[in-house]
Amino acid sequence: MRAAIYTLGCKVNQYETQAMEQELRRRGHELVDFEDSADAYIINTCSVTAVSDKKSRQMIRRARRRSPGAVVAAFDAATSGRLSLTYYSELPVSDFLERLHNWDALCCWEHSSFGIQSPSLSQIADCAFGTVRVSDKHTKLETDERVMLQQVQRLLSCRVDRGKMPADIARAAAAKASNLQIMDAALRETVLFTACAVLRKYKYDWYKEEWGMALEPQKKDVSYQYGRLLAVFEKLERDTYDPNEQREPNAIRMQSVFAKRPLYASRIIWEQLKKAYYPKLKPGARTKYDRIIEQIIQEISSFPQAEQEEALKDTYLFGYYLQRSALYTSGKTENSQEEE
Repeated sequence: MRAAIYTLGCKVNQYETQAMEQELRRRGHELVDFEDSADAYIINTCSVTAVSDKKSRQMIRRARRRSPGAVVAAFDAATSGRLSLTYYSELPVSDFLERLHNWDALCCWEHSSFGIQSPSLSQIADCAFGTVRVSDKHTKLETDERVMLQQVQRLLSCRVDRGKMPADIARAAAAKASNLQIMDAALRETVLFTACAVLRKYKYDWYKEEWGMALEPQKKDVSYQYGRLLAVFEKLERDTYDPNEQREPNAIRMQSVFAKRPLYASRIIWEQLKKAYYPKLKPGARTKYDRIIEQIIQEISSFPQAEQEEALKDTYLFGYYLQRSALYTSGKTENSQEEE
């Protein structure tokens, strides 16, 4: 058999390729350049980052022009110098690419800086099972290596085999995104973005619910509306801060309570805002926030009292993220107009 190997990734991937080449030669197979015709094309990649995913798809398309079928395999280092096959599937290259596309089309969200993206598999595992650590005054997620390998393997299998987003991963990601006060701004954005992408796919896979990435002020979901209210409370207080003020707003410090007892927590936060921060706003800003809060309260009030007092569902993160993005976008526009 004529085999061609292309390697993407770190030194570990390079070592794995060397081991595969030795094993193929030992079994009597001929190794050829990836650009040559071959009976089998092997693309060795970690396939857990957006960059490696993109490069992998490019190389798969090249192989597709030379071979009508493909073998998709995921390798992991069992011990030093040895490879362990953790996932194996044979399918046409066109099907493989279609499955990657379908995953990315559902497991995605609009990042505030980079537009609509699909988080990498390792990022999903980090945001679900990682522990927040402080390093050089910044926070980051650290995940046990064994846990990371296990979860990426599960996600890779779901991605290639059209599996549903695992419920435990969706729950863990939502829980992590509900404890933002222990994270800095950069990590907070990553965790929120990832959780929303994971939940979007989870909702579709299990309930056939389609959640959009544009703010829906009239969305008939009480948790979504409470999420919007949390975002408004946060932005309102931040608007009164001095440029270098780093304090966390009441909304963020009370987020976990808010998620469990939304009606109770929202009343406490609002009382604090009215006493200490609302008077500091400019008249125009007060009018804007009055209008938004009134509209949200009307939506929440349309639900039975019992539902208003229930613990929030994970969909509150959608409302929170989208309302927050809308407020910051409008704020930038207003500042730009003032400068002109």
